[in-house]
Amino acid sequence: MINAYVLIEAEPARVQDLVKELREMTLDGSVIREVHATTGRFDLIAYIDSPDLQSLGN
Repeated sequence: MINAYVLIEAEPARVQDLVKELREMTLDGSVIREVHATTGRFDLIAYIDSPDLQSLGN
């Protein structure tokens, strides 16, 4: 099992919508556990569980 933090840049007007969309997203083999809005260079951080690197990349 691989745990990863994915840093995401987004348009400011879309941040809140993307938080909701990412939390509801179904991925092939991976699971988005948490999504948080941030300040600074990146707008969102997603915490993801994945069985392997290939699944994480998909």
